[in-house]
Amino acid sequence: MSDFFPDKFTPMDRTVVGEAAALLALLADRSMSVGQLYVERGKSSVASTYDTFVAALTLLYGAGALEYQDQMVRAS
Repeated sequence: MSDFFPDKFTPMDRTVVGEAAALLALLADRSMSVGQLYVERGKSSVASTYDTFVAALTLLYGAGALEYQDQMVRAS
């Protein structure tokens, strides 16, 4: 699994925090299912793993930055 924060060996896009920022950017103006979000994120980044994606979703939901209702995820 990726690191949570970037350091001199881990670039931002390979971290949970970087993944969370990218997910928020994708959800800025729309809602989508978790599956759709994963597919959209995969189109823009080949470095992302599923573990990092799920950890980023968990981080954002725990921080109150995401809402999940009727099987749709949206930015708060």
